[in-house]
Amino acid sequence: MPSILYAEDDRDCRELFALVLRQHDYRVYEAINGAQAVQLVREEPIDLVILDVRMPMMTGYDAARLIGKEAPHVPIMFVSVKGLQREVQKAFDCSPMVVDFLMKPITPGQLVQRVDRILHVVRTHGLEAVRQESLAREELAYVKA
Repeated sequence: MPSILYAEDDRDCRELFALVLRQHDYRVYEAINGAQAVQLVREEPIDLVILDVRMPMMTGYDAARLIGKEAPHVPIMFVSVKGLQREVQKAFDCSPMVVDFLMKPITPGQLVQRVDRILHVVRTHGLEAVRQESLAREELAYVKA
């Protein structure tokens, strides 16, 4: 069973997406801020990290930088309402482990579909393949690889 770390300070959003992921046979760890996310990556076997951009104590960007250094095999995906070009570019610039950026609002089904795809592509073709696949999506086409 793959393990997902979902870091989001909005409790309702975090609990909804965590519940849906669990219903799709993922083990889900929840973090309420970036610092807690980094600590969980240090302590638990994580297959994918999902980060919000704005969180207390440590932003998703800062968490992605640390996680990318400490766990260079773990893909990172951002899910955020902040979808401006500079915000998305900043997310991908945090670490080569950042493989996707989804802009809210998204449905639970969209999240599960993207998580399934990321983990499949990472297993079969590697992190760089999923990163390039994400960057080829129309809504992220402006991001420099």
